[in-house]
Amino acid sequence: MARPVAQTLTAMETLLAIDGGGSRTRCLAITREGRVIGSAESGASNHLLVGIDVVEASLDEAINSALAQAGAKRTEAICVSAGLAGVDYDGNGAAEMERLLNRFGFAHTVINGDMVIAHVGALGSRPGVLALAGTGSVILGIGPDGERVKVGGWGPVYGDEGSAYQIARMALIAAARAYDGRGPETSLLEAISQTLGLQDFRETVSRIYVQKMESREIAELSRVTYETAESGDRVAQGIFLHAAGDLAEAVGIAIRKLNLAGERLVSYQGSILSGCALVRERFSELLQQEFPGIAIRAPRFAPVIGAYLLGCTALGWTFPVEQESNLRKIAV
Repeated sequence: MARPVAQTLTAMETLLAIDGGGSRTRCLAITREGRVIGSAESGASNHLLVGIDVVEASLDEAINSALAQAGAKRTEAICVSAGLAGVDYDGNGAAEMERLLNRFGFAHTVINGDMVIAHVGALGSRPGVLALAGTGSVILGIGPDGERVKVGGWGPVYGDEGSAYQIARMALIAAARAYDGRGPETSLLEAISQTLGLQDFRETVSRIYVQKMESREIAELSRVTYETAESGDRVAQGIFLHAAGDLAEAVGIAIRKLNLAGERLVSYQGSILSGCALVRERFSELLQQEFPGIAIRAPRFAPVIGAYLLGCTALGWTFPVEQESNLRKIAV
């Protein structure tokens, strides 16, 4: 009897690539030949923001679902290469996650910070600076000699400038000021209330403080904030222009710290710069003003493919050039 196609594919060497962030965890099962044979998503896996039990459940669900789609067992995965939001650019925090994956039954693991896989995915292992702005934000620069510089990444309490969380926070502040009469009128009042299913903006107090909205839930309000900005609301537009300035400033600091000469290459990942044209255009404009001739490139691959590339390097696999166009289609 002929075996199912998925099972035949998993007879090849397969790598699990994981992108674990503050809002979601993504897992792809990819063969040595660069064929994606399984894909899955689950919840948050940043162990600095959620309990380790939540991280374990998110990783377990994403891995199991990706393997099930591939028709494979855990024993058939030769390596797990993960980029996780709770791991820093220098590997701090990786040991705990490695132990967790070892308990799952994976002996060969490659653990990096989410910013590292995002950099590799966006720039294809080339030197340059990456602006990562999703639920949180951080800037990572890597020089020609491998030197790494991180700017930002301090989390939601005293960092994450230019992130979805900070944009949502600024929108809530703007709406509250408008409600009190302390700030300019803005459609954000009605837009936020409707998004949260509230009759009156005052009910946000109970929703946020009593029901304890998580950072990632607050960050989701950046979507309606952007819709409000696109509709012409000047207050909402100002929030996104401010975010662009914060991100451009941090990138400029990384460029100067690395003393990048010649071609200064910059890319980006995450929903804010990839999905918000208002931010991306202002971000590019500010950097071009400060660094004439700077090259600002759209990301080559999604961060999860960056995890795959790092796994390939660890295993000694060559990059499957014939699959590059398909790997580029993997959405962020």
